[in-house]
Amino acid sequence: MKMVPQRAVAHVALIAAIGLGLAACSSSSSSSTPTTDTTTTATTAPTGTGDVGVAEKDFEISLDSSSAPAGEVKFTVANAGPSVHEFVVFKTDLPEDQLPTDSKGDVDESGAGVTHIDEIEDIAAGSTDSTLKVDLESGSYVLICNLPGHYGLGMHASFTVEG
Repeated sequence: MKMVPQRAVAHVALIAAIGLGLAACSSSSSSSTPTTDTTTTATTAPTGTGDVGVAEKDFEISLDSSSAPAGEVKFTVANAGPSVHEFVVFKTDLPEDQLPTDSKGDVDESGAGVTHIDEIEDIAAGSTDSTLKVDLESGSYVLICNLPGHYGLGMHASFTVEG
């Protein structure tokens, strides 16, 4: 019986492991097994469309796209935080962290320089399917959570609609 050098066995094992890794990473359009994205930073939405995935958590808002074409924009909001949030859309040329605020530090939704477009209130913790469809013209927008203290803690994001 001829002994195979240990180094040769290691090389064969490495090549087999690389091959298995590549097979696991490849995708096939004929696959019948669905894949699930378990990322909590944003829900999946096609880019270059009016669909935007949003993830809210204590205390940030993450977008899977910071822009969309003018027209109907559908925001799909997931609340990955442990507390209730809301999602408010403002048209404004102001920087996202310089919206007009009241004496408590919450955004004055009828303040100078902002136009309230629409919102989703009371998005429960763990919710993944809250949607807001709005018809937006080209320009600059800010998306926020305006529950007490949330805006001041960083729950805001800039968004651009391209015309």
